[in-house]
Amino acid sequence: MSHSPMSVSPATADDFVLAMENVRGGYGDADILQGVTIKVAPREIVVIVGPNGAGKSTAMKAVFGLLIVRGGTVVFDGEDITGWAPNRIVKRGICYVPQVENVFREMTVHENFEMGAFLRKGDLTAAYDRVYQLFPDLKAKRKTPAGDLSGGQRQMVAMGRALMLDPKLLLLDEPTAGLSPKYMEQIFQITRDVRDTGVSIMLVEQHAKQALAFCDRGYVLATGANRHEGTGAALLADQEVAHMFLGG
Repeated sequence: MSHSPMSVSPATADDFVLAMENVRGGYGDADILQGVTIKVAPREIVVIVGPNGAGKSTAMKAVFGLLIVRGGTVVFDGEDITGWAPNRIVKRGICYVPQVENVFREMTVHENFEMGAFLRKGDLTAAYDRVYQLFPDLKAKRKTPAGDLSGGQRQMVAMGRALMLDPKLLLLDEPTAGLSPKYMEQIFQITRDVRDTGVSIMLVEQHAKQALAFCDRGYVLATGANRHEGTGAALLADQEVAHMFLGG
């Protein structure tokens, strides 16, 4: 891969689009997150990796209001959004693409994008043009039901639908799960392209080595807590991280 991670060294909390600080929470009475801290700067790709059960997707759901936060704070764009409902969080500028069931399978590609724009008013021509420019494979399939597409193309539809809301932060939960190496690289490239339009991105990824090779910064979680953090390149070069979490 030919990507060179950006040099990002924010100084204060105000420099971050997202700042999760010491977040504890989970489902019901069980705390899966044991004080997780994750930060995302403007125009930055941050990846969360770690073993199964580490709390990666749970951390993302905590940002999006999908579980009970019993401690810590989630600050987005300078505002404390801890405990907000997902519909309020969407309106504030965060969009979430879950790993599964993330498209309307019976609807066409374009109808999925229309659903994504449900909160927007006025002429959406520029928004559609932007999404089709990011996902050129979908332009010729705009009238095809999403359920008839390949897994990689459905992931593109899910990302495009989220981008129709023009978010400031995009959350991607394992966007390359089950995809061929070709589509995995394509999704990573599109993620970089989305970042380059000004959107900050936080993603959970099971392909840890590939994700760390393309991201700006990464966090390694284990048993619901932070274990390591740093640039993607630094984490890849860390022998302890490689041995404990990357299978090398």
